[in-house]
Amino acid sequence: MKKFVLALTFTVLLGNARAWAETQTFKAYGASILPEQGVPMNIGPSVAFPGFTLYTTGLVQLDSPEFDGATNYELLGNQGDLTIAFTVPQNSFSISLRDFAYYLPGGAPAGGLEMITVFGADDTTVLSSYAVALNKSIITSTDSGESAPIGAVNLSEISGESWTGILQSVTFSTPAPTPEPASLSLLGIGVLALAGIVPRKLIGEESVSIVPHLCEIL
Repeated sequence: MKKFVLALTFTVLLGNARAWAETQTFKAYGASILPEQGVPMNIGPSVAFPGFTLYTTGLVQLDSPEFDGATNYELLGNQGDLTIAFTVPQNSFSISLRDFAYYLPGGAPAGGLEMITVFGADDTTVLSSYAVALNKSIITSTDSGESAPIGAVNLSEISGESWTGILQSVTFSTPAPTPEPASLSLLGIGVLALAGIVPRKLIGEESVSIVPHLCEIL
């Protein structure tokens, strides 16, 4: 039973140490300021969400559902690149993008190459840069940030167009904080006490006395 208590304790501790992921869609935000369906709205040069800020050299545009192929609220950079600046450096990110469904002057469908540039924690060091082909279908682009933590992601204007890829959602994974050595030492003594390994003299008779009762309950 003591081995079970030890294993259970380590499982819980390791689980708490893992990074957590959060996905931000724009449904609640969009519905609160643009309840009308099928229309766009210019927000301004930036807009903040929990965990990151979007900013552009042009205007951040919000589209409501049914606007030119939109199935939900979505954001894009109009007349300028769009940057996703994370509040704290991230382990990884995933973004869902599309282009408009309409046809450009001359009859060609909207679509082209979107350059995605990933920056380090200083927001200036380029970690990677790559192109994705966009059309009216939603695609997902993921980067694990293997070389260094990710501070920001830049979306260029789509080739031949004056707007960026249309952002559907942003998922990001924040690194878990590293425990301090002193905290780890205290934690280790507590775990070993549950397992009955640490002598009573080291941690006190009173503390160890609860272990048999805990094992009986489990």
